[in-house]
Amino acid sequence: MSWRIGSYVLLLVSATGACQPPSRSPANGHLEATWEGKEPGRISGVATAGWCALRSVLEIQTVRGDTGIALALYPGKGLTPGAYRVLDPVKAESLPPAAGVAVRWLSKSVIQGFQGESGRVDLERSPSGLLSGRVRAHARSVVDTQRIVLTGAFRDVAVHPDSLGCAPAVPPDEDAAAADTGVH
Repeated sequence: MSWRIGSYVLLLVSATGACQPPSRSPANGHLEATWEGKEPGRISGVATAGWCALRSVLEIQTVRGDTGIALALYPGKGLTPGAYRVLDPVKAESLPPAAGVAVRWLSKSVIQGFQGESGRVDLERSPSGLLSGRVRAHARSVVDTQRIVLTGAFRDVAVHPDSLGCAPAVPPDEDAAAADTGVH
């Protein structure tokens, strides 16, 4: 699979981290999360949500400086409220309804990236169509053996069509060929 939520967050944070507004606007959705582990932390900021109909995935994210979190919900046929179990990102897309979770931050010596391996994302939709929900996930580091427990909530998030990251998944053998040639 060409897209992994952990890689997505790393790319996202490096590309847009400095562009996030410092405070919440009442017209924007909001996401906040905390994590416990060797390096506990938190993030709170404006949340965006993009729906990719082609791949049936909803991506909710927030980025503040060098810290970012992303949730990818794979509902199957259509986006519906309910519980989405957190799985390893490689499995989440192929086992709907499921969710992938990723968080990253800059520590003293390395960019720490974590991807969810268990837990749950609860999704609710208001009568006006805005999304809210909660997440609780256990995640593992993508660079070492650390683990964290992540809890958070998002509220009043408007869903927009996703046009940037909405490409069909590339089969794993094509990923390897792309990596060998440097083309993605």
